[in-house]
Amino acid sequence: MIMTNKSAIAQTKHVGHIKVLQSADMHPDSIIEFSIIPDEKTPWHYHTLFSETFEILKGTLEIGKNKEVFQLSEGDVVSINPYDKHYFHNISKEVCLIKVIASPANKDFEHALLISKGLARDGLASASGSPKRITDLALFVYLNNSQMVGVQKIAQPLFNYLARRAIKKGSLKKLTLKYC
Repeated sequence: MIMTNKSAIAQTKHVGHIKVLQSADMHPDSIIEFSIIPDEKTPWHYHTLFSETFEILKGTLEIGKNKEVFQLSEGDVVSINPYDKHYFHNISKEVCLIKVIASPANKDFEHALLISKGLARDGLASASGSPKRITDLALFVYLNNSQMVGVQKIAQPLFNYLARRAIKKGSLKKLTLKYC
């Protein structure tokens, strides 16, 4: 895809937008607003520690939940319960702005998103939004309590090992200090 300088600048401006509106430090729910750039996506996964509610503030977003796929637009809301398999994917050509509520609040989830968007701003994430370094990706999966599904489950023990090793080496502390 070829972008003009103007669209490249607009894309860069939104690539790492994130704002914690309500933190686990003082509230029962974490509420975070962030941008999802075109083609940014997560793989199918689930969480065991919290539910997520996605509200589309601007743009459109595809969300898969269990066996359903939703095409959401501004004002639409979908809730994901613990153990619900889900993904999101911005299949449009426009930046999508969402608000996500994690209930109960989860500081690690907040940090995962802050680190992920910080890495994206610094050019350390792929076009689909995944951290480029495997240890950063493992820490992201660990922090946001993502449990892999399907064939990806094979990689879960490796990711857990890499995350534990990165924590021992101080990588998580460095990322947290830089982006959180």
